[in-house]
Amino acid sequence: MDNRNILIGIGTILSIVAVLSVGVYLERGGLEDLGIVRTGFAQSHIAKHTPGETPDIQNNRVYRKKLRSQKIPKEWKDFEDLEQDMMRFCRTLDGREYIKAHKLPEGTFRHFVKIVNNLAAYPPIVNGEATDPYKLKLNQEHFLRVIGRENIDLLLDILAHETELMESTAEMVYDWLNKGIEAKNPEIRMTQKELYEYAAFFLTTLSGKAYLWRRDSKTRILATYYSVLIVDRANAEKANRFNVDIKPPVVQLMDDMVNYRNLSYRGLYLKKLKALEAPATAG
Repeated sequence: MDNRNILIGIGTILSIVAVLSVGVYLERGGLEDLGIVRTGFAQSHIAKHTPGETPDIQNNRVYRKKLRSQKIPKEWKDFEDLEQDMMRFCRTLDGREYIKAHKLPEGTFRHFVKIVNNLAAYPPIVNGEATDPYKLKLNQEHFLRVIGRENIDLLLDILAHETELMESTAEMVYDWLNKGIEAKNPEIRMTQKELYEYAAFFLTTLSGKAYLWRRDSKTRILATYYSVLIVDRANAEKANRFNVDIKPPVVQLMDDMVNYRNLSYRGLYLKKLKALEAPATAG
């Protein structure tokens, strides 16, 4: 297996939280050919992309507090509310010097929508990878082929500077994407079908599992968690066409979260997983 190509694809894990949930995705480690090392990811990446610039940690904390104290309860928000949250977050990114260096003509929000739509147009291969070397190679190179190196660089920069916002942003993107699909928003060409394909990819294929197990614990746990939620929804809608069994990842996630405590929403994740555990075990 070509480890270099696998590592290139990791750069988009968090955009898959958008797609999976996309996700997803890279807090440490990453693309060896871009100079990222496994330890000290944020520091080494910032040194490579923005020499001498200090991350705006205080502003991150203020924004994270805003995300957690929205006036409208999350479960009551419709697509328009969530889209405003997304745009507000993206406007915050647009003001960052490291984002300005990428020269995005339409801003980060429109750019992210394009990334999501590209991923929707070219989902990964779920069946046959283990027996077909060509399919395996396509999956290993999937994210580099679909969104390109420039977008991988962009995502790496965001992850390096905004690590404190990972959980809040992942949840917001997941809700925004699902509500956008339900509302049939014409700008979002992702459907539940493609979301399910990415979730099945991460949970069942050699390449998808390799992407996750090469990541740090937080990234792997969040990507797996949102993948499980997507497959659980597919089960409820009788749309789990690849017959993905969520019992093993649910059990593994609960064990991981008991031992890994660097999650702000850990209690909420465990509560949701416990609710899934009984039917998953019964199945």
